[in-house]
Amino acid sequence: MKVLITGGTGFIGGHLVRALAEHGHHPITLSRRPAGLPGVPHISADVGSVDTFRAVDGVDAIIHLAGLSNASESLGRPVDYVRVNAMGTLNMLEAARQCGARLLLASSQRVYRPSVDPLAENALLEPQDPYGYSKLCGERWAEMYTRFYGVPTVVLRFFSVYGPGLVVTSGASGVAGIFVARALRGEPIIVHADQRRDLTYVTDVVAGILLALERPTHLHCCYNVATGVGTSMEELAEITRRVARSRSEIRVERSAAFGHLVADISRARQELGYSPRVDLEEGLERYVAWYRANS
Repeated sequence: MKVLITGGTGFIGGHLVRALAEHGHHPITLSRRPAGLPGVPHISADVGSVDTFRAVDGVDAIIHLAGLSNASESLGRPVDYVRVNAMGTLNMLEAARQCGARLLLASSQRVYRPSVDPLAENALLEPQDPYGYSKLCGERWAEMYTRFYGVPTVVLRFFSVYGPGLVVTSGASGVAGIFVARALRGEPIIVHADQRRDLTYVTDVVAGILLALERPTHLHCCYNVATGVGTSMEELAEITRRVARSRSEIRVERSAAFGHLVADISRARQELGYSPRVDLEEGLERYVAWYRANS
């Protein structure tokens, strides 16, 4: 299968491109970078531009990963986030319509309203920031393109993805990356939110994407891609410090938080055969080893 991956030179994209090739597919990357990965055809383009869809042709599927992802930053840049995330999705949906491709959309846990209960795909959708709204808008447009134009679409809601390739220094997104960076520098690990998160290792996310690509179930469907296991931010800080063999102080400066962001992955298990394999401690050990070797 010939597969276009937007954001294919990024964190998740780099892992996905390798896995697609291993599964016998033919990946093509699209991103703003002028060059792609060695040996992989690349298109240099901005998904937020209305001209981008004209650069895409002859593919069987589009996996749309590209976008801005810092949720806290989106509060000060709502127009940028809507242009890239929402309009970028619209452009890729139009590309899929014109070339007869399926589209798999990378969405986010942040479309949900945080809850004390695990979040199934039919849970209340109430984003808490412009980033979440931009992803939810993309989801609605995916549903629209299936309904009116028959474009097969799959929405994949990712939960707190971490692993080799993730480098984050600030903000609320990428908390595992923030904690690992601080632990390895010996800086205080600051816990702000009294909230449980579903931390998902990147290879489990890639496995979920491949299953959704290779085992289509409905013309339009939505799946949580996560572990189904909640971890408090204090627990994450403690595990990170232990794995990194760090002497960093864990400093708790809690602000009020309503509910948690933990997935119910029953639908993905039943319909796709999805089963996460990497637990948090093992994933953090791999991530810390990579971070040490690349910083």
